[in-house]
Amino acid sequence: MNTERTAEAIQRYVLERTSTVDQIWTDSESVTLDTSTAMYWARPADWIVAGEKWVADAVRVVAARQPIFVTHGLLLPLEGEPLHLNRPEVMAALGRRVGDGLSPLAYAELFGELYSGWKIDGPVVRPFSATQTVPAGWLVREADHFARVMVAPDAPPVAPPAFEQGTGGEWTLTFFTHNYYLLEIDTAVDVYAWTVTGGPDRPANWERKTLAKRVLLPLP
Repeated sequence: MNTERTAEAIQRYVLERTSTVDQIWTDSESVTLDTSTAMYWARPADWIVAGEKWVADAVRVVAARQPIFVTHGLLLPLEGEPLHLNRPEVMAALGRRVGDGLSPLAYAELFGELYSGWKIDGPVVRPFSATQTVPAGWLVREADHFARVMVAPDAPPVAPPAFEQGTGGEWTLTFFTHNYYLLEIDTAVDVYAWTVTGGPDRPANWERKTLAKRVLLPLP
């Protein structure tokens, strides 16, 4: 991970305007910023998009201000400016690459985590995670997700992502996602159904429908 470029991107795109940086720590695989408003931890993200040829680094940034943890996503392209994926206009523009340098599954995965919050309009989407290390949200990849990946017996039926592309390059991507959060004595998820449309000549548009709220997970 290019830690110098990552630290610069966090300060330019992610930090709140009122924040001042008190100290920065870096090593080969991490950047940590102590600021006046929160602590920011940046680590390489294991997202599918990290393997795309035009991407140098995919970075998950967690802003911690106890007991609140907010996840941000940064893509550092081989060429061009960093992309702060929590900004809807940036995610919309990224949709131009779907089917041409960006796999539909990779695009859906980014929505699953970075657009898992209760509010997903701009200017910056702020998905909350339960802890510093637990993802804010998940993309549902298989129909048995709520039996195998995260047990939630009362979750609604879901299906793997589906992608359709027309002869002119226009496409429709449908998928399911969920968040994960803490209640007073329980843990729960909200389940969402997505329809995202786009094409090489226009930014993507999306619609998210809430299928279920506060689906409780079994106690360990």
